[in-house]
Amino acid sequence: MLKKLFFFLILLLCSSFTINSQSARISAQKSVILNDTLSLDETISLLYSYKNWGTEPISIKEWIQIKKIILERKGKTQSLRDQYFICLADCKRFVQSKQIGKALYCANSFYKKVKALKNDEQLINVYQLFATIYEDANMIDDALKYTRLLYALKCENKSEAEIIEFSHIFIWKFFAFGRYKNSAAILNEAQKMGEERMSYFQRHPPPNFNYIGDDYKVNIMALLRLKKWSKAIVVSRKAYNYFGLDVTKTDDVYFNYPRKLLTYIAVSHAHLNNKDSALFYMNNPIMLQRFSTDRNVYLTEKKAYLDADELMELINILTLLKEDKKAADLAYKAVYSQYKFKNKDFRDYVLSTYARVFQKVGMYKEAAEGYKFLANMTDSTNQEEINTLIEKQTVHNRIEISNVNEINAKKDEIAKKKLEQQILVRNAFIFGFSLFLIFSIAIFFQRNKIKKGKKLSDELLLNILPYSIAEELKLKGSAESKLINEVTVLFTDFKGFTQLSEQFTAQELVAEINECFSAFDRIMEKNHVEKIKTIGDAYMAAGGLPSSNQTHASDVVNAALEIQQYMINYKENREKAGKLFFEIRIGVHSGPVVAGIVGIRKFAYDIWGDTVNTASRMESSGEVGKVNVSESTYKLTQENFMFEYRGKITAKGKGEINMYFVERKIPSSKEEQIQC
Repeated sequence: MLKKLFFFLILLLCSSFTINSQSARISAQKSVILNDTLSLDETISLLYSYKNWGTEPISIKEWIQIKKIILERKGKTQSLRDQYFICLADCKRFVQSKQIGKALYCANSFYKKVKALKNDEQLINVYQLFATIYEDANMIDDALKYTRLLYALKCENKSEAEIIEFSHIFIWKFFAFGRYKNSAAILNEAQKMGEERMSYFQRHPPPNFNYIGDDYKVNIMALLRLKKWSKAIVVSRKAYNYFGLDVTKTDDVYFNYPRKLLTYIAVSHAHLNNKDSALFYMNNPIMLQRFSTDRNVYLTEKKAYLDADELMELINILTLLKEDKKAADLAYKAVYSQYKFKNKDFRDYVLSTYARVFQKVGMYKEAAEGYKFLANMTDSTNQEEINTLIEKQTVHNRIEISNVNEINAKKDEIAKKKLEQQILVRNAFIFGFSLFLIFSIAIFFQRNKIKKGKKLSDELLLNILPYSIAEELKLKGSAESKLINEVTVLFTDFKGFTQLSEQFTAQELVAEINECFSAFDRIMEKNHVEKIKTIGDAYMAAGGLPSSNQTHASDVVNAALEIQQYMINYKENREKAGKLFFEIRIGVHSGPVVAGIVGIRKFAYDIWGDTVNTASRMESSGEVGKVNVSESTYKLTQENFMFEYRGKITAKGKGEINMYFVERKIPSSKEEQIQC
């Protein structure tokens, strides 16, 4: 009983403390807002910097209280300043609660009052309010519009020196908008403004240089975004020389800015394919740190540390210079070695960002772990791909061991047969010509039987593997996996298969699927497309493998159109007979894949890679009865087929992708003459 009473008293005290703290904050807000001797800018500054509020933004409840404080002021008419704070409070709470329309309506109402009064001070704040609302709502075009209006108004009747005092804020804003929209025009605007600021400071050196470094930084970043590599090198060197460098310093933080400048120069040289220059700047001794942190990696060969930013830029540069093995080794060191990042977030970021680099050099397990941070793990295609990458090296080892055992067994069998033949020959001489003749006939029939068996086994092998792969398997006992850069993958899937399958008997369901897939097989063979596999009601095929060719995309699209026509005829026949029927979606995508044999029993030829996943997304993002293709397939076949552009369609795990429906094949000149 005493314990319960004790806990109750503690709870009561905590509640009282919370209420008192909140009351103190409300009182502080009230005193600041009601102090008419403070200017508007001073008031806003105090509201946002009040020490007891911490770093969190003012809450919706607090904005409601601010508005209530102003409205309850007795015996005093509300000034324009008061009306601004009422509007600000409403807009802030509406934005925080994602009611953007209400926030804009509120800001627009106050804008009309301010515009009529021609009060530039208040108009500046209203423009800032509009820009903030639109930026929070990711409506960047509108945010950019009001930011420009705000900048123009602040510049009115101002000298160059006065404009320079605040222009750096707008340069960073324009750069952020340009980067978000990937707009060269906006990035050029930010870069030009940065050049003007640097030119001014060359003519009028400031008393301190703290913020000039940021001016150079945003200017160089804009040049890199605009791919103006040579100019980025010139400006980076200029900044490096401008600030100078005291190599006697021992503080790692002192070198952060020079490191960034040298990195910009190295990245630019890498894009210009100047390998020696890029590596020269990245290997500068100031790039290294002397002390361990949670965001750097120890390099044993350098006996020093490399920060996360420089490490990832170095990996990017090595990748640009086609040094994939070195890039993969550096990424591996950052994630797996004893000197790896202490911070797990950095390890995960490197692992997922450079998964493709791992895959490129055959580090399949690491690549698979990286894809786990990028792929949707509930998707069976992704899961299969990831599992395959993880086990790929192990499977190859098992295949090699199995092949050795199989070869030894065959040698023993051949030796045994030779011994039996010698015995038969010896007995033939002993028992006479008649017995020899009998055994000769037996051997003759045995050989015919072996030939027939071999022919049958070859036919069965060719039925599950491509010819070249089957021959390689027979010759070597194994088949190497290959990266094929130009392949077109096709996926089909029946609409509502699960629901329809419940209406068929088991025999009918298998017969219907067999009828459709047999037709698909004939179409693939006709168009020189390789059938890969079927998964339930899904059918997968690919053109351009196992041997690459230049017609893979057209071959697959032709096959897709024939499947489309076959399913139209199939549907008509089933409807006439009053029977249930399947409808199909077809997706096609072109790109690189890894192809090879999986497993050590019941061999299966299969393909893996992001291209397979994207082709699956083309099918699932399509429409029933349509052939949906990606932009890469469209570019390869646009001269041979008519397409309908669908726009950017959101695909699961892929974001927005340009998609097209194939309408029909464009007739060749000979076909047009025949039709005429």
